[in-house]
Amino acid sequence: MSFPEPSDVGPAVGGNLPVSETDRGKVVTLLESAYAEGRITTAEHAERMQAAADAETFDDLVPLTRDLVALDAPSAPTPSWSQAPGQAGAEPELIVTLFGSTERRGRWQPRRNLSVLNLFGGTVLDLREAIFTDNTCEINVFCLFGGIEVLVPEGTELENRALAVFGGAGAKVTTPPAPGAPKVVLRGFVGFGGVDARVKRLKKKD
Repeated sequence: MSFPEPSDVGPAVGGNLPVSETDRGKVVTLLESAYAEGRITTAEHAERMQAAADAETFDDLVPLTRDLVALDAPSAPTPSWSQAPGQAGAEPELIVTLFGSTERRGRWQPRRNLSVLNLFGGTVLDLREAIFTDNTCEINVFCLFGGIEVLVPEGTELENRALAVFGGAGAKVTTPPAPGAPKVVLRGFVGFGGVDARVKRLKKKD
């Protein structure tokens, strides 16, 4: 199979930058996860892994993962701090955005430890209808030349421990913590970009 040439990356946004082993490792991790979940075949997995090993620039890596970002469709509202039984000890989750955009919305289950890699892209984590697997959700970010937006329900406790260099990281709370509500903690590094966590009320559905 062949991978289509991406049309929205290139020297203007850094697509011609050399690939580091860390960059290559993140892509390999995503490919392994997609293969384990059955989203790519054995042949696709092998070919993409070889392409990742041969990649020399970001432009070489982008098409290998572009079709592996799953968007969760919105559904009926539920109590935002409901917990999924038996999920507190689940493995950490990794969300990768490379030269594109990723969104998680509606009823989804953020793990206690959620890692977000964002390079030259945008990531939105909407936790307002999420089913939390633990009363605390730690979001570990690594963001370069991009932005991460975290939306939480009213009553959520927010804590910002992220380090920003030539960028910004903030957590804004407009309502006091509610009894039993989850706590969201931001950690990690932001360079030449921004991470914004804030409370946003859900619009009423007809």
